[in-house]
Amino acid sequence: MEKTRQQKTLESISGRNRFLRHLSKGHDNGEPSMDPKGPFGLNSLYEPADPAIADLIFVHGLGGGSQSTWAKSGDPSLYWPQAWLPHDNGFKDVRIFSFGYNSNLNKSSILDLLDFAKSLLVSIHNCPATCRQPDIPLVFCGHSMGGLVIKRAFILAKQKKQFQRIAARTRSMFFLATPHRGADLAELLGKILTVSSGARPFVADLERNSVATQSINEEFPQYCQDLELFSFYETLPTKLGITKKLVVDKDLATLGYANEHTAYLNANHREVCKYATQTDPNYQTVRNALASTIDDFRSGAIACRRKISTERHRLLSGFLGLSEAPEDYLMDVDSKRMSGSCEWQLQNPEYQNWQDSANPQIYWIGAKPATGKTVLSGKIIHHLKDLQRDICFFFFDYRSNATTTIISFLLSMAWQMAQMHPEALNIILEIREMDNQLFKADYRTIWRKLFLDSILRLKFHKPQYWVIDALDECTSHIELVPLLLKVIESGSVRIFLTSRDRFENQRQASHLKDRVISQEIRMDDTKYDIRLYLESHMDELPLIDKEARQDMVHTILAKSNGCFLWVRLILETLRQVHTSAEIRQVLRNVPSDMSELYSRILEHMSMGPHGKNCAKAILTWTVCSARALSTQELYYALQLDMKDNIDNVARTIISSCGQLVYVDAKSHVQMVHQTAQEFLLRSGSDSEFAIDWELGHKRLLLTCLEYLSGNNLKGSRHRRFSVVSSSKQCVPFMAYASTCFFEHVLHVNSTDDEILQALATFLKSWSFLSWIQYIAEEPDLGVLIQTSKALKNFLQRRSRYLSPLGKEAALLDSWATDLERLVTKFGTNLMSSPRSIFHLIPPLCPPASALRTYFASSTRAIAVLGLSETTWDDCMSTIVHAQDCLSAIACSNKHFAIGMSSGKILLYNSVTCQETRGLQQLGSVKILLFAQRRNLLVSTGFREVNLWDTSSWLQLWRVEVAQPCRSIAFTEDEQLLLGALTNNHFMAYDLETGALRKSANWTVDLEVLTTHAGRQPIVAEFCVEQGVLALGFRHHDIILWDFERYELREMYCKFAGVRSISEKARPKVGTMGLVFGSADTAGLLAASYLDGELVLFDTIEGTIIARTEANAHSLACSPDGRTLACGHTSGNIQLFDFRTLKLLYTINSIEFGNMALAFSRDNYHLLTIQRTQCRVWDPHVLVREDADEDNSGIASASTAPQGVTTGNIEDETLIDSMTCFDGHEVCFIGKADGSVYVYENKYCRQSYELCSLTRSGSIQSLFFDKNSRSLVSTHSYGTVTIHRLVQRQERWEIAGIIFDHREGAYVHQVLTNEVFSRLLVCTAEKQTLWSMSSEDGVQVIRSLSWRGHGHSTWITHPTNLDQLILIIDKIAHVYEWQTLERLTSAEGIILDGNILPKFAIHSITSCFNSPVIATTFCEPNRSYTDSQLLMWNASDFNPHSRSAAPVPSSDALADQLKLFIGFIDEHKVVFLSKNGWICSVDLQSANADDFSRHFFLPAGWLSMGRDILCEVMRNGDIIFVKLSEVVIIKNGLNNVEPGRTDVEERSSLLSTRQG
Repeated sequence: MEKTRQQKTLESISGRNRFLRHLSKGHDNGEPSMDPKGPFGLNSLYEPADPAIADLIFVHGLGGGSQSTWAKSGDPSLYWPQAWLPHDNGFKDVRIFSFGYNSNLNKSSILDLLDFAKSLLVSIHNCPATCRQPDIPLVFCGHSMGGLVIKRAFILAKQKKQFQRIAARTRSMFFLATPHRGADLAELLGKILTVSSGARPFVADLERNSVATQSINEEFPQYCQDLELFSFYETLPTKLGITKKLVVDKDLATLGYANEHTAYLNANHREVCKYATQTDPNYQTVRNALASTIDDFRSGAIACRRKISTERHRLLSGFLGLSEAPEDYLMDVDSKRMSGSCEWQLQNPEYQNWQDSANPQIYWIGAKPATGKTVLSGKIIHHLKDLQRDICFFFFDYRSNATTTIISFLLSMAWQMAQMHPEALNIILEIREMDNQLFKADYRTIWRKLFLDSILRLKFHKPQYWVIDALDECTSHIELVPLLLKVIESGSVRIFLTSRDRFENQRQASHLKDRVISQEIRMDDTKYDIRLYLESHMDELPLIDKEARQDMVHTILAKSNGCFLWVRLILETLRQVHTSAEIRQVLRNVPSDMSELYSRILEHMSMGPHGKNCAKAILTWTVCSARALSTQELYYALQLDMKDNIDNVARTIISSCGQLVYVDAKSHVQMVHQTAQEFLLRSGSDSEFAIDWELGHKRLLLTCLEYLSGNNLKGSRHRRFSVVSSSKQCVPFMAYASTCFFEHVLHVNSTDDEILQALATFLKSWSFLSWIQYIAEEPDLGVLIQTSKALKNFLQRRSRYLSPLGKEAALLDSWATDLERLVTKFGTNLMSSPRSIFHLIPPLCPPASALRTYFASSTRAIAVLGLSETTWDDCMSTIVHAQDCLSAIACSNKHFAIGMSSGKILLYNSVTCQETRGLQQLGSVKILLFAQRRNLLVSTGFREVNLWDTSSWLQLWRVEVAQPCRSIAFTEDEQLLLGALTNNHFMAYDLETGALRKSANWTVDLEVLTTHAGRQPIVAEFCVEQGVLALGFRHHDIILWDFERYELREMYCKFAGVRSISEKARPKVGTMGLVFGSADTAGLLAASYLDGELVLFDTIEGTIIARTEANAHSLACSPDGRTLACGHTSGNIQLFDFRTLKLLYTINSIEFGNMALAFSRDNYHLLTIQRTQCRVWDPHVLVREDADEDNSGIASASTAPQGVTTGNIEDETLIDSMTCFDGHEVCFIGKADGSVYVYENKYCRQSYELCSLTRSGSIQSLFFDKNSRSLVSTHSYGTVTIHRLVQRQERWEIAGIIFDHREGAYVHQVLTNEVFSRLLVCTAEKQTLWSMSSEDGVQVIRSLSWRGHGHSTWITHPTNLDQLILIIDKIAHVYEWQTLERLTSAEGIILDGNILPKFAIHSITSCFNSPVIATTFCEPNRSYTDSQLLMWNASDFNPHSRSAAPVPSSDALADQLKLFIGFIDEHKVVFLSKNGWICSVDLQSANADDFSRHFFLPAGWLSMGRDILCEVMRNGDIIFVKLSEVVIIKNGLNNVEPGRTDVEERSSLLSTRQG
């Protein structure tokens, strides 16, 4: 019964594609798909076997058909686009289509030319054939009205973004008797037919000078300049009733454009496109014109393709992380193969059957070590290449980590498939657009995205062959075998592989014999090849007679046991003897066993008088190195290791250990065979050349550390130029020591105190920062992550035997954490400025970190004061939206989206966490979901579903639903959107149109579900891979409903797993959350229950795998399927291993409220939303090692779950406003609870509360008037309050309230004049001028109605303190301060700057004692938007001015500015750049865009979802508000990093000014 259940499940899974194809067909729209004159739509007539050079599309005219128009007398053999062109050499590589549409004149119609054009575009856009080569030229050929359809379609393609690729592809148009300017309708209809009843808009469009033809003729010339146009006109009259006339005269059939070719055809209107024979002159005219155009594409495409191909393949190599072709390894293998060898394999009948069989299989060659498997693989590769077969190959090689992993294998095979097949290249580059870091993912994700979902779904025209050598040398070969079997199932690929292991030893062998041919290499198979090898090397041996030579060959063959390596080593020995007697002695005494032979070689080496230390060193480095070293690298390594100079490395190898080590064709030092390495590492050996694994790695590690701690990196922090540029050229060992030393940490004895001390010494030296700089300049920050893991591994192993206490161990532990945080929090900054590791990054780290402890005290380092964090936390960024409730979260590769109860959808950059876009739906957002392959985002509300285009951010469609969606999902081909509604309905929507394709009620006709009919599921989850929908109820078991067959799949009980319908029900516990696994865990289902238990079901086996207590209200699975996140309303987050429910990590929070979870697409971050906050977490456990990457042979020590505690930001009252009193180094800060605090800069702390105005709401803005010592505050409730302040004994106190008025509307600006006698209060409704003088008292002087005005900002005129400057929209005015009378004309002063249309005035700032004012413009009503800075001369703003132009030098900053911060003297501007750097520029310099970069602000500080509060003091201090904290950055402007231009370091702005 169990077998039957599993079989049913698997059958359902295999039927998934049939279901999806059925859904994708759509409904009948009432229009027939077939017509007697030919089918409608785009019809493929010919598909070339090789990649097409162009697409050719024929479009018929009025009353015609996709076939009848082009076939004389309706004869299929004369249907020339299909019957003649495909056999014509001029069109052998052209895809040919015919397009049909309903232009039947016998029936009324509502369609017009525009409808036909749209149909043509959509058909091309959705055609799978044209999508495979989306960039090849497109040629149209239209008859009569078909030419107008083509032109209108091209115009639309130019105007509509979704069709612009079609427009870009269109290169030529052929018009056969096309009425470009229409014709007289009555005359035309009289010539063609007797008018029948009913409307036909497309006929009216043909009228001479109709709106349609006029529109086409006005727009087409604007777009067609780059097209090649051909117009053919008729010369014979057409019989129309009793008359004969030309239907389309010459002047109507030609355009008169410079890029038009014209020709006549000796035919009437009907016959210009129909031909009786291929020798028909009319056919030859049209055919030759088409062929000539195609030939131009063909010849031009060769060079173009080379250029495009080079760039596309460069992108491919960069994406897959490959730098060299696999042929390099093949060439090395070929050099070892004798001509005529391995023929026995090609003559094997089983091999021949495998090679030519229509049923793909794996041909598995098993053999002992050193029997020529790799050479045989090379022979098979060349044999298949000689047969012109499509072949990919891979050589696993234990000598390099890059050739031992499943990841490297998959990436290489994908690379090779893309080299052979353009369609594979296209699909891989499409994946790159969505995830350009895929090569860093685990092998399961790579396998799924590159192969299962992409390459293996392609249909190839001929069989594909994969040759895989040395499968046993893959570190995870057991896991690779199932993947290879999946490849075979695709039906296109045949696999030839070699391995030490026989297939019969594999666990899949018993039930997969029909898919695998297993063969073992026998001694008899290789004897002939060994004889060839011996005879080819006989001339290198001492001269002996022919008979003795034959005896020697016979003896060697008899003792070889089919082992090529043994033969090679014997020949090496024989080369060292000189007489026949010595030869006989060698052959008599040589052992036939490899181990005995290795022992004999080592004994011989021990007898040598010289070079033994060097030989031992070479063997140790060759065996223990993380990758094969070049001879140059080994040369420097040996000198460091042995503390001595050595001769030429290659010669030293030959003389000291040449029988065990060799130099390959690439000058890399290699062991002769894996068996030699294994012999040297064998425990119990008494040879002086035996290698102890741990001691060998210690030797290499200490050498690397000595090198990295030496002068090679020393002092790089003081150099102007990169350490990379200098060190790489002089010392080749730099690359190995820097990128591989962590590999040796994994293998040393963790109890060795010498190693601990050496690591600690390196970690606290400046050389360690120089090493980080080197890695960042590569750039490969993955090395930092791997080093972190290696340090943790070392400490975990050490803790088993020794106490983890001690300064050195604590230092390693601290750096293990710091390196991870360095990548997650500063990775982007570090790569853009590697030198920042010395002076900028350490001060930004927590005080307890090693980076801050050891390196923040540099005299050049900036000082960061005011942060309360003492240690790293796992929260990378916090985004707060205090005015809205967050309700949904989703992630794509480039963005993450937050949905809100107000209907807002905010998009954030997934790297910087900065807001990039906002969308709005009608109601509260319930669910968000990004597509994986397409640029689509779905949002649902209470009763709505919306689809958005994430490339244009346009709403594609909106549909109303009867009830809210519990879950949504895309089908695997992303053509349909699936939804599960709370009213027990399943829905499927067409993603192109939003049309409902299918609807079903999962309670109908299912007896077991009748009890559920009146109950709604409280949670639902789709598993598209299995074709099931999981439903959870409050008082019922979990139901798995098959949405392909519309039937119950299974019921799952919390206590026993799958439960049959007839089985007696157990007590039921309500379900709270459901989530299916992903990738390899797609068959697992995690369910959280109301009683707090978390249960993991295997839906393939129907069993329970694990259970634990979690109290989870929400669940999420990482994209790689490895991590399960559980969230609780208390704010606690738990991370589990998805396969075992082993607890990995806990984040303890004191926040409360419903939580939603989502993983980033790279699996490294977890996003949570709760109430008003979104947090981005980067717990280090998400950077998990993949089993395929663990080549250490040492299991990592298990550790207890770790965790952190974070507080609620709302409990740490947020700072909403700030103003600084520069002269007294004090800041006043306004908080969300209505309180105002004094922050004393010299103490770098929040000193005391000044006042609290909770009745007025949060403090929205603060302004301090230094002359009157008055603090002006505005509040969220529209209140303006002014406090007079006094300073007593260095403490600020309130002397009294001099103004307290509630405007009743949001106050966006307050301003006082120089003597504090006037106060201007601005709202969206009015601008009110108040008197504040003691003579007049506090009273309103004037109030201006402001309703309907745009965004505006005021400032006191810098050169005339009695006047005000107002900027509203892009117009400035001058007003009188005393009366608020406008002094300029009604037209105002026009601002001439190139201000972006979407921008409005944001701020106006005056300089110190300067006539220059700075204005910033930005998008209104958006927090943290880019700004545009323009500087103006104040003298241009006077009552008589009519226009003002910005200071020219400020234009250069327009593309760089994110936020204007302020001035530090009359001409120097400080600003925040778009990439997060604090920069400055001297506006009087000759080149203003040559600005200085000083330091960066961490991305987490800039992604709070709030306006940035930042000011610069005159002493250069930067004051920045970070949520509830005030941060002071000192010495920042004294540091100058290389900016946009690579210039020499400049003097500090401040030191220049102060000097």
